[in-house]
Amino acid sequence: MASFIVEFPLKTEKYQEDILNKRFETGRRIYNSLVNVTQKRYKEMIKTKRYRTLLSSLSESEKSDKEIWKQINDMRKQYSMSEYSFHEDVKQMQRHFKDNIDSFTAQKIATALWKSYDRLFHGNGRKVYYKKYGELNSLEGKSNKTGIRIINDALVWNGLKIPVFIDYDNHYERQAMQCDICYNRIVRKYVRNKYKFYVQVVFKGNPPV
Repeated sequence: MASFIVEFPLKTEKYQEDILNKRFETGRRIYNSLVNVTQKRYKEMIKTKRYRTLLSSLSESEKSDKEIWKQINDMRKQYSMSEYSFHEDVKQMQRHFKDNIDSFTAQKIATALWKSYDRLFHGNGRKVYYKKYGELNSLEGKSNKTGIRIINDALVWNGLKIPVFIDYDNHYERQAMQCDICYNRIVRKYVRNKYKFYVQVVFKGNPPV
């Protein structure tokens, strides 16, 4: 399905910025807790003789490797190294932070970590890293129906309601706002010695012309 992104500034007040900063830090702590839990399973899996043997059995032939890949993927599931398992892990963690991070945003944090492992599994990454303080600068939802939402030109999320600066005199932004929303992403940027906040709205369909 086609989609496009438009970024809008948020008209934040100081107390709202404090809450958002707290939520970014909470998101980072959840991410790192997930890294800790999943790294233990990952290290247990890769040190087994069977896993190492399967990897060394891979050739350049997609056809002959098909059964080997099936066994590798089955083993990864056995060690709970799957996106579904990561979602189950984060479900337990999110309950402790539910006033700040909703369940769908927590799932997207888990998905972001899963993508790091997926790159690692396919040879496109060297290792999975913890996020240092201040390194997590985006949080996103899964739809515009729950969690991080845009309602009547405002960002609404877990008790927060922040006006979104939309320039309706701008043809592109005006046309974009007539499209259905897939989901929303809150982004934090360090500009002139302070954080500024934006919402990236992921719209369904093709961008306006």
